[in-house]
Amino acid sequence: MKPIKTFIGMITNMPGLYLHILLTEEDDVIVARCLDFSVSSHGENKEEALASLNDSIADYLDYALKQGAFEVIVDPEEDMFWDIFKEQQLKEEAAAMADYVNILKLKDIPEINYA
Repeated sequence: MKPIKTFIGMITNMPGLYLHILLTEEDDVIVARCLDFSVSSHGENKEEALASLNDSIADYLDYALKQGAFEVIVDPEEDMFWDIFKEQQLKEEAAAMADYVNILKLKDIPEINYA
């Protein structure tokens, strides 16, 4: 399993509900996992995998609604996948920070503002 990308997404009309998505490459397919619900799907590329995952999450939520099972809907994925998510997310943040540092060097920005 090769980690590719992480996402933190939301469901339309459900502000504040954040979903943790992990993309990996496994056996020549892209696997998309929603770590919050233990729902996964796959595709030949990232877009296909994410579209398929979107459908799977919608089906999962629809089933939970019909069964009246919203109190047990959160079913976190195994710790191994959460660890991979966190490690990949840190790599992505470090790469973004390196890009920002390069921009700062090019623009020769002399001061930093604190929020």
